[in-house]
Amino acid sequence: MSAFLAVVLLLFIWRMREGYACGMMQEIVNLLSGVISLACVALVFLAVTSALSKSTHILTACIIALVLLGILFKLCRLVFAPLLAVGSISIVSGINKVLGAVMGAAEAVLLAYFSYKALAHFGIYVL
Repeated sequence: MSAFLAVVLLLFIWRMREGYACGMMQEIVNLLSGVISLACVALVFLAVTSALSKSTHILTACIIALVLLGILFKLCRLVFAPLLAVGSISIVSGINKVLGAVMGAAEAVLLAYFSYKALAHFGIYVL
């Protein structure tokens, strides 16, 4: 129990520190990047399994979804590039850093929750 709480506390401190250092805008970009990357990996695995099972309609859908995710990622970069530049203005920078720390804390809470649920799913009760 105490080991899990220590890991959660370290995770909380680490994510708040990184969130403060990067700022909220960069945290959003990093989070969005991670989600899109995870979706791409899942689609690639689905495409490979559908190719092995000779299911061409699923393979086609996976390829189309990968292309659309690539386009979405490029559009997000176009949107967030000016927002990241605005975040470096001195007046906005302090607010951006504080909100980044808050977002880092929220991310740590979500990671701790999902870790707890995953461990409980496998029968490892930590609390």
